[in-house]
Amino acid sequence: MKRIIFAGVFTLIFITAIVLYRTSQVGPPPTGSDVKVDLITIDASETATHLAQAIRFRTVSTQDPAEFVPEVFLGLQNWMRETYPQFYGVVTTEMVDTYSQLNIWQGSDPSLDPIVFLAHQDVVPASDAADSGWEKPPFAGVIEDGFIWGRGAIDDKGSMIALLEAADRLAASGFAPTRTMMFAFGHNEEVLGSGAKTIAKLLKSRGVHPYAVIDEGGAITTGMPDVKGPVARIGVAEKGYVTLILTAKAKGGHSSTPPTRTAIGALSRAIAAIEAAPFTQKIDPVIAKMLNATAPEQSFMGRMAVSNLWLFGPLVTKKMKQTQGGRAMLGTTIAPTIINAGFKENALPREATAYVNFRIHDRDSVESVIAHVRKAIDDPEITISIAGGVGTEPSPVSQIGTGPYVWLADVVADVFPGTIIAPNVVLGGTDSRYFAIVTDDIYRFAPYTFDASDFSRIHGLNERMGVEDFARGVQAYYLMLERAGGLGG
Repeated sequence: MKRIIFAGVFTLIFITAIVLYRTSQVGPPPTGSDVKVDLITIDASETATHLAQAIRFRTVSTQDPAEFVPEVFLGLQNWMRETYPQFYGVVTTEMVDTYSQLNIWQGSDPSLDPIVFLAHQDVVPASDAADSGWEKPPFAGVIEDGFIWGRGAIDDKGSMIALLEAADRLAASGFAPTRTMMFAFGHNEEVLGSGAKTIAKLLKSRGVHPYAVIDEGGAITTGMPDVKGPVARIGVAEKGYVTLILTAKAKGGHSSTPPTRTAIGALSRAIAAIEAAPFTQKIDPVIAKMLNATAPEQSFMGRMAVSNLWLFGPLVTKKMKQTQGGRAMLGTTIAPTIINAGFKENALPREATAYVNFRIHDRDSVESVIAHVRKAIDDPEITISIAGGVGTEPSPVSQIGTGPYVWLADVVADVFPGTIIAPNVVLGGTDSRYFAIVTDDIYRFAPYTFDASDFSRIHGLNERMGVEDFARGVQAYYLMLERAGGLGG
């Protein structure tokens, strides 16, 4: 018995020592480099005015192709050429899928793989009605209270205009890149992005293998549940996407004599069964690296848990599950979004359909999601099909801590000193998903600072971009482009 007690005490002491040692190895929060990088001078008012002008073009994408207004997109593109003549003077512009742009700034060394910068011209709808909830009209491009207001200020005209602002200045300086840089501006990202998809296929057909692809998806956040201070969250992976259509059929008839199985009842049970069978949720390598990067800003208990996931992983997972964002990062999500059934209150529908959207973690696939749903429903009379006929698989995980990640992280560190830099998984969909056919190194990051309270504005009410934040973003893109064009092999 004494030996057992001694062994138990020794094991406890040994584990405690390991835990404390690993906790002690967590470094201090970043303070910024002593070497100051000279950033270009930006007239914040001028750049804000340009973004506001771009917002006024109602380049709205909807699910109905008949609502597409080509003249508005052509108007925006003409404005871009007029506003950024230096940029369009050094690039070769190709129109792809009619309204998407591929701009190529040729480098002097064709042996170097190019870097591709993505942004999209289109935005989601927004109502102009007085009672819509918008503080400023969504397409007026108002600049007030230190913000540029309007649909697209963040998603994603902010990135596109900042790239153009930076590239135009770089071209005007006489800069001649060694490495080719490409700028792909899709026109329909908000409706699954055929423009970007076509550009990616075009590059593949030409044998182009980008050194890196840079797109929206990550940013510098403040006020987040895990870390209150600034964290540059670089998206190194993106979830897959599929929407399944569930269809239940039954005999119609009068509601006064219903059968034991109705279409709506069967469909409701199917949806409930899916929600009652969640996918695996656990910490993956990307999340582990993200937690490790943000550990310096945690409390002692937080640092201890994060630096010892081998022991405290279940506790960290439980805590992450307490927030919607945390749960979404841990696994494939299930979201019923549309139900269609019935036409009259006293008539039984012969058919009921539901759309269920899944954002797929990289441990799953479109095929495995369908199999999971079939098993959960366990009803052969419920048919399952894919909306649009196709889904998108999870992206590959890009390099972390090596390769293009270092170049991007160095820019962030120099422009935003004292900011934690952490890899991240992008939960939504971006145009960059299509470029996995030409490169594994895709990074989703725009150099802007957003508070946690601002995230609901994306695709929501009162979207806005800080005037000073936008100007700093232009400075960051300029440094990014300058270094990208000068990157050797």
